[in-house]
Amino acid sequence: MFEITKKGRFEMTKRCLRSVWLCAVLLLVTGPGCGDENGGGASVWLVTYDLTGSTYLIDAMVDFTITVQEPYDEDLNMGPGTMTLRFLDDAGAPAPGAAAMVEYSLTQNFVMDLSMVGVSVTTDLQTGAGPDQSGVAQGELAAGTLTWSPAEAAPHCRDGQVSCVGSLCGSSGLPPEGDPLVFQNDCTEPLPLNPFVFTNGVSNFTMEAVVLAQDANQTVSLSFIGTETDRKRVSAP
Repeated sequence: MFEITKKGRFEMTKRCLRSVWLCAVLLLVTGPGCGDENGGGASVWLVTYDLTGSTYLIDAMVDFTITVQEPYDEDLNMGPGTMTLRFLDDAGAPAPGAAAMVEYSLTQNFVMDLSMVGVSVTTDLQTGAGPDQSGVAQGELAAGTLTWSPAEAAPHCRDGQVSCVGSLCGSSGLPPEGDPLVFQNDCTEPLPLNPFVFTNGVSNFTMEAVVLAQDANQTVSLSFIGTETDRKRVSAP
């Protein structure tokens, strides 16, 4: 007959407490590890960024710079914007190697007021890509720079409209008055990407302006500034 003595119960309790203490220390030092989402398998990091400070430049008969910043309802502001990137895990931290963009979202809500010619153009679009565990863009992080291959995110989708009010509507690439340019889950054009350059580990990044569209009337480009707002270690897809 098996009998557990008071002393035996006391020893078992001490061992359990030591295990809990060790797990707590590992959690503080390396992040989730004892009973975290990866279940002991291979891990990756998902890092989410706020895109405040990113800009949308329209080079036309009048130039406009639209900035992701609050208050979002100001004519030349837009947003919010967020992005989530995936990195390899090494010793409990994001590491160089294969990386991916798993989600991107940007609200483009701004007004270009060309009062000198009596025209106002309003953009009201929700744009984005993902979420997709496999990644909407694939790249390689090395020496603090994430290079994309191919250099685009797809599918990149747009919903909303661009409308125009004034005498020049319907010319110079502007939609006719009363007949807005409408996008309904339009995923036909990928989002071009330049390399992301990181500072402070992977806490911040910038992307030089990349051309989104160009014709005889205008050139439209987009640049990114990303500031980390959250990170978590999860099981590798």
